[in-house]
Amino acid sequence: MKKPLTRFLAFLFILALVPAQDALADWKVYYTGKAGQMFGYGGRGSFASKSQCESARTSRPGFERNNSHCSGFDRYVAPAPRPPSGGRSNSPAPAAQVQQPDPAALAAQRLQEEVAAKQRAQVAAMEQAAAAMQQQQFDQGKSSLATDLRNRLNASGGTNGQTLSDCWAARAGQAAQRGDRAGAKTYADYSIAAREGKSVPACQAAGQSPVVPMPQGVTIIDDDPVRRLTEEKRQLDTRIATLSGKREEAKATVKVKRTEVERLEKTSRSTTDPKAKQETDALLAEAKKALADAQEEDRRATDEINRAQEELKVVNEAKARAEQTRSGASSGGSVAR
Repeated sequence: MKKPLTRFLAFLFILALVPAQDALADWKVYYTGKAGQMFGYGGRGSFASKSQCESARTSRPGFERNNSHCSGFDRYVAPAPRPPSGGRSNSPAPAAQVQQPDPAALAAQRLQEEVAAKQRAQVAAMEQAAAAMQQQQFDQGKSSLATDLRNRLNASGGTNGQTLSDCWAARAGQAAQRGDRAGAKTYADYSIAAREGKSVPACQAAGQSPVVPMPQGVTIIDDDPVRRLTEEKRQLDTRIATLSGKREEAKATVKVKRTEVERLEKTSRSTTDPKAKQETDALLAEAKKALADAQEEDRRATDEINRAQEELKVVNEAKARAEQTRSGASSGGSVAR
């Protein structure tokens, strides 16, 4: 009977010698400042006591150690151990005392979580703004590059395009003078396309001959009025043909723009959406301006053709008189012989 009692007392003595441990504690390491931006503001780790948390925190590198702190609380604390009294004690151990969470620690933790949430939202907003700005810069760069390439293309091929346009305009005028309306329209379309930078067939003016360069420092005086007037007539014929081609080109543009204006006016009248109507009205204004420009070009070409034709009439009359004079002189010389 004494042996079981001795074993029971020895077991109680061993329990009394075991040190008390904190149970169900919750201590964490919280990063602040730049460390919080890099690693996050949420708590790291789960420690049974503040001393364990501090030990873990101070073992980190200096950057993390200087930008962090421990925060938490002990939910339950076991009763403090009693030293053995040297004799058998029949008094029961006191019940475990419950320690309430520290309100200040809870408030600080909630504040840190709110600050961390706000900072994360700010970072997300900044990232979105940066992405939008980067996309805008990319779009602007792409537009600038396209404009630059277009300007370089125009600068390199603009002269050839204008020359080609003038050549087809002259061909259109020559066709119109011959009464070839279909050919005049085709050549006028080529002239418009060449002026806009589109691909058109190569052009060579009808009856065009290679130009012989004039020798430097040599002045040629043509004392034959018939030959000189013939050259003036040829130049005026070429000028009238070019102007006629430009007039045919302007008439074709007028026809196209008038059709476009009528279509946009009809669309504007039937549109009920204010935004769509505003866009249509803007296009209509541009089309009306293009129509007015084409009509003005047609008027100017007609006026220049009329003046050139008056000059050609004067040249033809002078040439006829010169030919009669030369013919009379030739006849008189023959009689004298």
